[in-house]
Amino acid sequence: MAMSLLRKTLKKMLPKMSQSEAIALEAGGLGFEKEIFTGKPNFDKLLKDLPAPKLTKEEKAFIDGPAEELCKMLDQWAINNSEEADLPEHVWDFIKKNKFLGMEIPKKDGGLGFSHYAHSAVVEKLASRSVTAAVSVMVPNSLGPGELIHRYGTKKQQEYFLPRLAEGK
Repeated sequence: MAMSLLRKTLKKMLPKMSQSEAIALEAGGLGFEKEIFTGKPNFDKLLKDLPAPKLTKEEKAFIDGPAEELCKMLDQWAINNSEEADLPEHVWDFIKKNKFLGMEIPKKDGGLGFSHYAHSAVVEKLASRSVTAAVSVMVPNSLGPGELIHRYGTKKQQEYFLPRLAEGK
C-alpha cells in the first residue's frame, strides 16, 4: 500500500518520459560501454563482434572512376601557390557535377547515398593528392547541413535543399 502511494506520488512529480528515452530504455543491456567504465575494455571482443566494413559495387566504382579522375586533376603545390590558394574552377565544377558534396545525401534526395565508410575511403584517396580537395569534400559531407536537413528538416526543406547541396549549389 505504501509503495503504491509512493509510486502514484512520484508519477505526478516526474516529467513524462519522452519517446527517445523510452527507446533508449528498451534498447537492451550494457554492451561495450560497460567495459570502458571498468577500465579494462576487451578490444579483441569488440573487434570480433563487429563486421568488417565493405564498399558496395557502386561505391568502389566511384572511387575507381570519378575519385581517381579527380585525383589526376589535383596538384597541391599549384593550389598552395595560386593567387587564390583554392581549387581551380574546373576542379570545383567536376566536384559538383559528380556530387562529391552529396556522398552521404540519400539518392532519393539527389545525393549518392554512400556509407560513412565510402565517404572516408573517398576522402582518404583525395588526401593522397591534395589536402585542400580532401577537406573541401569532407566538410560538407560530415559537418554540413545535409545530414541535419535529412534528419530534422521538413519534407519541403528536404526536397528543396538536399538536391542543391548534393550538387554544390
